[in-house]
Amino acid sequence: MGEQPKIHKNPACRKFIEAAGHATQSLGLGRILGQIFALLYLNPKPLCLDEIALELGVSKASVSITVRQLDRLAAVKRVWVKGDRKDYYEAETEFRAVIRHGLLETLRRKFDTAGQQVANVEDSLQQALHEADGEERQAIQVIAERLQKAKQFHNKMNGLLTNPLLDQLL
Repeated sequence: MGEQPKIHKNPACRKFIEAAGHATQSLGLGRILGQIFALLYLNPKPLCLDEIALELGVSKASVSITVRQLDRLAAVKRVWVKGDRKDYYEAETEFRAVIRHGLLETLRRKFDTAGQQVANVEDSLQQALHEADGEERQAIQVIAERLQKAKQFHNKMNGLLTNPLLDQLL
């Protein structure tokens, strides 16, 4: 495994790692995600899964799962270390890149999927509306109106997320 990481001995680094964990946990992303990113961000050399697990005192399996998640968010990248067959990782140090290629792209895909689901529900409601009568028709009409509001909100948010100006700002 080579020389063990020394980040854990620095109180300021430890506080930063814990703060990052609390921040990601408050966003619903999980504490370990923030801790791993912060550890890799602060470490001058790439770390392997074993080193990350040892440093944070968590299982290698949870580190592996979380590193894959960070990779999908473009927050970490796998790097090659000469003479070692293990996978090593380092943090993306450009926050703009993480936001633009990771978080923003993830949000865009999720909104795209949500838009498709809203369209499917809308089609089903139209079919149900044609087949219903009386009280049932009124209930479906209320649902259709609320769905329309949700669709309008989705369209506004999607417009913001896909606005080329947002890409220019980031």
